[in-house]
Amino acid sequence: MLTFLAIIAVAYLIGSIPTSIIAGKLLKGIDVRDFGSGNAGGTNAFRVLGWKAGLAVTLIDIAKGTVAAVPVVGFFKAHPLGAFPDMNEIALSLIAGMAAVIGHVFTVFAGFKGGKGVSTAAGMLIGIAPVSMLMVIGIFLLTVTISRYVSVGSILAAIAFPLIIAIRKYIFDLGQGLDYRFFDHWFVHDSLDYHLLIFGGIVAVAIIYTHRANIRRLFSGTENRLSFGRKS
Repeated sequence: MLTFLAIIAVAYLIGSIPTSIIAGKLLKGIDVRDFGSGNAGGTNAFRVLGWKAGLAVTLIDIAKGTVAAVPVVGFFKAHPLGAFPDMNEIALSLIAGMAAVIGHVFTVFAGFKGGKGVSTAAGMLIGIAPVSMLMVIGIFLLTVTISRYVSVGSILAAIAFPLIIAIRKYIFDLGQGLDYRFFDHWFVHDSLDYHLLIFGGIVAVAIIYTHRANIRRLFSGTENRLSFGRKS
């Protein structure tokens, strides 16, 4: 139990690092939550700070989820404070990753008002199921490029993940039918554990819920389109 709680605490603190707020203070002396959409995530950093800062913020937010889900769990497995939790390791990585997402959304370092957690959740899943996430990222980038709505890309990507896992695992059984030794050679191990399917479904519902205001703006035609130009 002590090791389990330590994993959750460390993952939460990693997720709580307020990347966009730090970038805003360092680059412009502002709180990004006072501008644009009022969100402390990568998308608003793009709008308020420009594409270079926005890209850096997004990549760091993704890394927070990856680190929490994989290296943190691996570290405590190698050096446990007590007995390592007797549970499915994928499930444990998902729990640790979600602790990071919660930290990102409710950051202890910035009044519990952070971002929406999409990038951090993506990072967690990149660490656990990189091949499936490459497909999801492709869907996200294509959607955003065509529509210039990050919210639409995020929603479609969230829905796509459990569908891809289900198709690969239960319909085409690609996890067994294809030779992944090439990927394993480059240290890429993709999981098709059923916990991912359940978790992916929950995340899809959660992402749609957290984007409910965006959905209303989309229907009313007032949703902000992503611009790659630098804001003044």
